[in-house]
Amino acid sequence: MTTVQMTGQPSTDQEAATPPREPVLGSPLVHPTAEVEPGAIVGDGTRIWHQVQIRAGAVVGLQCVLGKNVFVDGGAVVGDRVKIQNNVSVYRGVQLADEVFVGPAAVFTNDLRPRAAGPWQVLPTTVHRGASIGAGATIVCGVEIGARAMVGAGAVVTRSVLPHQLVAGNPARPAGWVCGCGTVLSRAATRPPCLTCDRCSAPEAPARPAPERRRIGSGMPQLGAEEEEAVLAVLRSGRLTCGPRVEAFERAFAATHGAAHAVAVSNGTTALVAALRAHGIGAGDEVITSPLTFAGTLSALLEAGATVRFADIGEDFLLDPAAVAAAITPRTLAVMPVHLYGLPADMPALGSLAERHGLTLIADAAQAHGATVAGQSVGAASTAAFSLYGSKNITCGEGGVVTTTDDHIADRLRLIRNHGMRGRYEHVMPGSNYRLTELQAAIATVQLGRLPEINRRRAENAARLSAGLADVAGLITPSQPTGRLHVWHQYTVRLTDEARIGRDALIAALEQADIEARVFYPRLVFDYDCYRNHPRVAHQVLPTAELISGQVLSLPIHPGLTAADIDRIVESVRHALGVQAG
Repeated sequence: MTTVQMTGQPSTDQEAATPPREPVLGSPLVHPTAEVEPGAIVGDGTRIWHQVQIRAGAVVGLQCVLGKNVFVDGGAVVGDRVKIQNNVSVYRGVQLADEVFVGPAAVFTNDLRPRAAGPWQVLPTTVHRGASIGAGATIVCGVEIGARAMVGAGAVVTRSVLPHQLVAGNPARPAGWVCGCGTVLSRAATRPPCLTCDRCSAPEAPARPAPERRRIGSGMPQLGAEEEEAVLAVLRSGRLTCGPRVEAFERAFAATHGAAHAVAVSNGTTALVAALRAHGIGAGDEVITSPLTFAGTLSALLEAGATVRFADIGEDFLLDPAAVAAAITPRTLAVMPVHLYGLPADMPALGSLAERHGLTLIADAAQAHGATVAGQSVGAASTAAFSLYGSKNITCGEGGVVTTTDDHIADRLRLIRNHGMRGRYEHVMPGSNYRLTELQAAIATVQLGRLPEINRRRAENAARLSAGLADVAGLITPSQPTGRLHVWHQYTVRLTDEARIGRDALIAALEQADIEARVFYPRLVFDYDCYRNHPRVAHQVLPTAELISGQVLSLPIHPGLTAADIDRIVESVRHALGVQAG
């Protein structure tokens, strides 16, 4: 008998019997015969046993136990402290909340009428916190198993189960009510007044004031003692500018993003300006970019002297390569894709287009730290400008970085940011003061070390939000196209005409629940008086961008959110849109 390790190479039976080894993903324990695909998210403390397979796009929370032969499909979400026993398959569309128990050989379906050929219609299934599924039970898709409910062994569940309800049989029928510990409280059909057994009941504590509800903001920088120590070290050194910490940060940033060079500058906008100037783009040169972006993109192009044209976007919020091709004129010199919300644009298609037409490709990667496309970092796919502003995935308050694989461009960038000086008072070209300080570099270096965990937490939060909001009419949740790694700077949904209320009403409803939701961006970037009649801003009809700008809404997704925060966001959105909370 042979088994398969995560490397895909066969191992002996003796190896299969060895204890789990430390894996790469966080700090779960993964048996040598298990397979965790790249792109799967597995929380700390989780134990993954013999011949488990976890597909790319799956989310498994903290401190879970996955027994032998468990399969977790891409798109499935498993909460924290979940125990799944042997020979269970958790398919796409299934969400298991925290502390769920699934007995051996239980079955979750995800299509009511599956066929070998023909369209597959996934219906979501949700098992709420603390529920138990008995051995050999079948959960037919589209149902909800309530919190602390219990499904008997061998039951076939075809309709939703109430919280604390006990069901059994084929088809499953109500068989009583259980305490959170599993003790049967009643066999009656009606719900008992108390759902806690004597053993779990505790003497009633004196009433305490209800805790103040915590506001869920749209962003929360992940800063701590390491950043404080790094700043103090700079202050104690007496060197605040042009020092070794900027150089160390540049080397680390380049290595993280697979680029030959990273040049640190004062902010994301100056990063774009410097990149344009380094490539020789200026007066009379035309650049095509996205209309759905922050004004910094357009401001940088105008500051460099370029004329700006826009191409329409696709359903992914990003430049549509076909629209870019149609927008090219004899004056076009460059294309500036915007990796919006943390999702990279289709760089292979745009790169091929640029090569055919002899165009320069400079990406606005302000929101895309760590993102990849076709297996390549966005920092190496083209010259790319990143921001380190306070709201970004990593930050030092203000700052920017330009990455490039071109030695000549890197040399020009370093000259441009420092008054065109190659040596002290040796000015070889006109330049500016775009320098990053040692204080900012010290903070940014610590932040860069946190980036993998920050992006992992954002992806986990995104998966949980998508699972909780998947069935809401009039709400389109964001997705990750094949071959592109989203780093979830924003979790941006679209609110269509089918929604029960409009965007402003939903924002107001969430504000009432102390949840901050924001619009990025309420207008196309050129649709302001200061740009509308600007002689170097060309206007086109952009139907997809115009439609989407009226629909987008970003929900909180930052790493500071707890599981309870995510549940509250989901419940509040569903309630506001007239859907029962999951």
